Amino acid sequence: MPTYLITVAGEIPLKSKKTRSRLYYRLIDNIRRRLARRNITLQAAKVIDAKILVETQVEALQELSRVFGVHRVSEVQVLEFRDLDELAKEIASRTIERVRNRKFAVRAKRSGRHGFTSLDVAREIGALLKPYSKGVDLENPDIEVEVEVRGNKAYLYSNAAMGPGGLPLGSSGRALVLFSGGFDSPVAAWMIAKRGVEVDFLHYVMGSSEVSRQAFAVARKLSEEWLSSYNPRFITVDFTPLIAEIGERIEWGYRQVVLRALMYMVADKIATELGYNTIVTGEALSQASSQTLANLVAVESAVSPRSIILRPLIGFDKEEIIEYSRRIGLYDYSSRVAEACAIAPTHVVTRISSEKLKSLIERLDMRLVERMAGEYRVVDVFSASPEEAVPGYSEEIDSIPGDSIIIDVRSYEEYKRDALPGAIHLSMVDFNNLPRDKPIVLYCTTGGISLLLARELRGKGFKAYSLRGGLARYRAGLEKTR
Repeated sequence: MPTYLITVAGEIPLKSKKTRSRLYYRLIDNIRRRLARRNITLQAAKVIDAKILVETQVEALQELSRVFGVHRVSEVQVLEFRDLDELAKEIASRTIERVRNRKFAVRAKRSGRHGFTSLDVAREIGALLKPYSKGVDLENPDIEVEVEVRGNKAYLYSNAAMGPGGLPLGSSGRALVLFSGGFDSPVAAWMIAKRGVEVDFLHYVMGSSEVSRQAFAVARKLSEEWLSSYNPRFITVDFTPLIAEIGERIEWGYRQVVLRALMYMVADKIATELGYNTIVTGEALSQASSQTLANLVAVESAVSPRSIILRPLIGFDKEEIIEYSRRIGLYDYSSRVAEACAIAPTHVVTRISSEKLKSLIERLDMRLVERMAGEYRVVDVFSASPEEAVPGYSEEIDSIPGDSIIIDVRSYEEYKRDALPGAIHLSMVDFNNLPRDKPIVLYCTTGGISLLLARELRGKGFKAYSLRGGLARYRAGLEKTR
């Protein structure tokens, strides 16, 4: 039966007795829940000073290393002894084959009352092992024999893995994370979770359902790897009506910052209704036009959210965020999430006053905001399918019917570079002369803007469709069929 000694994050033993006890209980419970998710039984768990001794049904080193609150986890053999001589002989007998014909070092720690020191332990064990090895090398050994003596027991370490540290999940409340699925928001969610906060995901569907399903895949991967001690929720809001409202009433340069303000407003209403302690974003200072210091101040001032807004990535640059994404195992998933089509590709305002922003927001139909905040969809990340999490739209289509009118709604430069065969650019279209009995298929890069235009055309009586997932997904599908 595998036995592990877990070193908890250094801040946990420093808490008050009452808080420390609560954190240990929560950590053990989280370990039990995570292992159960993997069909592994936790046979026993015991707190030993600042460590936790764990016995499991089968090997579980990597699973234990993915639990917040764990600093380090090591597989150990537990030995009882009467004196130093007996201890040294027992450890030497169990490690001879590990050091045979190799350079080694003995690392010993000791706590409790003994008639010997940790240096004595290392010296005695080393003397017994040296004849079988290539000698002792304390600076650059091939093998380290690590032993920890506590009272009349010794723990002989073998395999070890570093954990994430932090605090046990659920010990610091609940947070609603604005979640796009790209590199930033999943890393922000991980960092808040590391501080003991159970996170749920709020995703705004702003175009193609395919892009949003990719975001759901990221949320599931993050949950499977790091959040498996509870059941995270994936909450979706169809934001396309608000994007259309912004497009009709707000000038190009202000659209992005107004969009961010509306995202705060809807998130705040949902967080308040569902009882979250905070809203978390993946914003990094000046990484995007709407994330300049002036714009962030203006947005928060104009919206005045009831929820506190936390930005764990505020001082990070993109390279640092991507490196974190790699370290926590999300990079390959986040890199598949296509960015939503820009609603303001050029001349974006980077400095706006809260008064100006408020005046822009007042142009919008606030009934739409209330409606969006009340029409959210909630699914369990672990049990829901991508299709359940993000249902498709009737306006979306996966292939292009042979008699279709194909319209490219990207920039004219992109159209000239790689338009689909037979496509015409949006600027060339005379909608007064378009037939209403033929299918019209619109496409952009990821299917966001084309979906909005397809809806608008349907409202005018056209048989309009948007190419699901945009040009990239369509061409990828063609490649697979070749």
